[in-house]
Amino acid sequence: MTETTPHPATTDALDAPGTGHRHTTRCWWDHERPGWVCPPAAPPPAPDAPLVDVRDMVVVHTALLREFRLAPAAVLRVAPDDRRRARVVERHLGLLCDLLHHHHAGEDALLWPLLRERVPARALTLLAEAEAQHAGLDEALGRVGATRRRWVDRPDAGHRDELAGTLRELHRQLAEHLDTEERTLLPLAAAHLTEPEWRAVGEHGAGAVPKSALPLVFGMFAYEGDPDVLASMLASAPALPRAVVPRIAPRVYARHAARVHGTPRP
Repeated sequence: MTETTPHPATTDALDAPGTGHRHTTRCWWDHERPGWVCPPAAPPPAPDAPLVDVRDMVVVHTALLREFRLAPAAVLRVAPDDRRRARVVERHLGLLCDLLHHHHAGEDALLWPLLRERVPARALTLLAEAEAQHAGLDEALGRVGATRRRWVDRPDAGHRDELAGTLRELHRQLAEHLDTEERTLLPLAAAHLTEPEWRAVGEHGAGAVPKSALPLVFGMFAYEGDPDVLASMLASAPALPRAVVPRIAPRVYARHAARVHGTPRP
């Protein structure tokens, strides 16, 4: 039996008749049989199970929040019509926006559905709030993308200032969302997810980063990240990257920060 693409119907809105089972994104439609294939869900942690360590997400949040806070100033430092500098900063913004998009895509696919099944009913409003914030951030990312393209095509003062404004608004929304997530949702994830389930969220984000960008991204995380947490984030990596990346990543980020922010220690 070969796994194929999901059935065109929205899986999380369908019930399997007579079983009480509600299809999720884990389920897929086998066109050869045909029929639904529904892998068993991982059992939730036992009530007395130790909390899952979720500090790696705080490391990611800290880096994203710092870089988006610094982004408007990086744009405004580019002189009108300096196309070379505009391209340098625009590539940096593209990396940040991709990181944020994939980070949230992993939560949408792997974190919220599990929490929705397991948290107390009174906590569901917190999940709904986080999902609404994700939708707002997706719209803000779209606006930043449009203004980025206009600015890099014609890097005059007007397009530069417009892009800086959209980045400030994105940072404002991101700060609000990450504060909500860290205060209310990460504690729920620590209590209601298993270690493999939590690890899958991080692996989803890491898998979306181009290999050539991994030292830079890890350097962003390492700039303010807890060394013990950073080591745990590399624990499943092959031996060579696990040994080399922590050594070179800070230097890679310092050089990158000097080009983008004007200082290796922004």
